[in-house]
Amino acid sequence: MAEKQFLKKKSPFSDHLGIKSVNNGAAFQLKILPRHTNSNGSAHGGAIFSLADRAFAGAVNSKGRVAVAMEMKINYLSPIWAGDIVQARAKRIKEGKKTTVCLIEVTRKKELVAILLATAFNIRHE
Repeated sequence: MAEKQFLKKKSPFSDHLGIKSVNNGAAFQLKILPRHTNSNGSAHGGAIFSLADRAFAGAVNSKGRVAVAMEMKINYLSPIWAGDIVQARAKRIKEGKKTTVCLIEVTRKKELVAILLATAFNIRHE
């Protein structure tokens, strides 16, 4: 499946959170609403992780590949608040026959607020 076709596919969980594709699928964006916050009033880590995971999925399910996450590690660098708009962009670092490694950056404006290193298992080519 081509990357553009994958990006057009519905992602019910991403839709539920309010994650949107931007820049023709080059990045994904989420406006942090009060429903995305934790008891401290900052964005829940799961909301930020889910945004990054959507960008990761877009990056690894391209070039005719079908892939699933094997491992993801996240570092939260700055708090994110209701009203903030955050973007996630994934970059394929290493592509092999069986695995793909990506670096995913989550930014608020130009500030890096979280970074992930993720590995996907390439199930098959379509």
